[in-house]
Amino acid sequence: MRSICVLILLLLNWTGNRCPAAAQEPLRINGPTMGSYYSIVIDTPGATETRQLQQEIEAVFARINSMMSTWDGESEISRFNNSESLDWFPVSREFAEVTQEALRIHELTNGTLEITIAPLIEAWGFGRSGKKKVPPEQAINTALKSIGSQHLHVRQEPPAIRRDIPGLQISLNSLAPGYAADLVSELLQKRGLSRHVVDVGGELHVGMAKSGGDAWRLGVESPLGGLHCAVELTDNSIATSGDYRNFFVINGRRYAHVLNPHTGYPAEDPPASVSVIHRSAMTADAIATAMMVLGPQDGLELARREKLDVMFLMVTTEGQVQEFSCGRFSDRESDMPEKDSSTPDPPAE
Repeated sequence: MRSICVLILLLLNWTGNRCPAAAQEPLRINGPTMGSYYSIVIDTPGATETRQLQQEIEAVFARINSMMSTWDGESEISRFNNSESLDWFPVSREFAEVTQEALRIHELTNGTLEITIAPLIEAWGFGRSGKKKVPPEQAINTALKSIGSQHLHVRQEPPAIRRDIPGLQISLNSLAPGYAADLVSELLQKRGLSRHVVDVGGELHVGMAKSGGDAWRLGVESPLGGLHCAVELTDNSIATSGDYRNFFVINGRRYAHVLNPHTGYPAEDPPASVSVIHRSAMTADAIATAMMVLGPQDGLELARREKLDVMFLMVTTEGQVQEFSCGRFSDRESDMPEKDSSTPDPPAE
C-alpha cells in the first residue's frame, strides 16, 4: 500500500474581497473512511442540513468500499480475487469504470501503474503481514509471473471483468480514494453545494470558486515538514503520492515501498513525493502513483508529451528539497519566499 502525502487546505484570507461583516464561516464535515480520512469544506451561503448531508456522503464511501475494499471479504473485488474462474465476472458499473481507467493508465505509463501487483507487495512485506523483508530472488520471480494487467480485461455492457491466468488478483487502492472524491463532489453539485473541496486521504477534488470569487488555495506538503508551495485551483483535482513515510532499512540500505512492477524490486532513488493536477481526482491519483516509479526524468518526459501537470519533489543528500515540474506547477508564481522557484534538470537515471 502506498503512503499518502497529505495536501493541506489553506483557508487564508477566507473572506477574499467580501465585507468582513458579511463573511460566512465555511461548513466543515469530516470523518474516517477507506482506512484513512475524509475532510470536506463547503462555502455555499444558505442553511444546510449537515447531519443528513454527512449521511449521504458516507453512503457514497460505503458503496465504494462494498465494491473496492480488499479488507471486506464480501466486496466485489474480494470475491473476484478469491474466485478461480477465468470466465467473465459480473461487477458494478462503477467497478468496471475504475478498472477501465486503471488499464488505460497502465498502457499510458508503459505498464508502470500495475493494479495486479499484490503478490509482489506481499513478498516484500508491505501488505497485510507487515513483516518487511528483502525476499529471495526466487520469490520475486514467482510473484512477477502472477502479475500483469495485460491478463485483465473489462467490458462495460454488461459490466464485468475477466482474467487470463489463474490467481491473478487486483487492487484499486491507487484509484479508489480519488474516485471517491470525484463522486462526493458530484453529490455536492447535485445538492447545489458547488463551492467545495473534497479531500479523501490526500486526494482532492475542488469545486467552483469560493463565493467571494477567489480560487481555493491548496498547500502541498514538503517532505521535510511544513509547506513546499501553494496552488490555486477551481473545478479541478490534485493528488499527491509519497514514499518518505513507508520504508524499511536492512544492513544500512533503505528500501522504499515504491515497487517497480517490471523488475520486482523497489524503485531506485524514488521521489519523495509526486503531485498531479487533473480534472479527475481518480486519474490524478493513478498518475501520481505511476510517476513515483517512473521518476522525474521519464516522468517529466511522459508528462510533457501528454500535457500533464506534474511536480516531483526530491530530497538531496544535503537534506534540501528539489522540485522538478511541468505544466501548471512550473507556470505558477511562487508565493513561498523561502523556496527556490528555479527548476533544475531532472537527475539522470
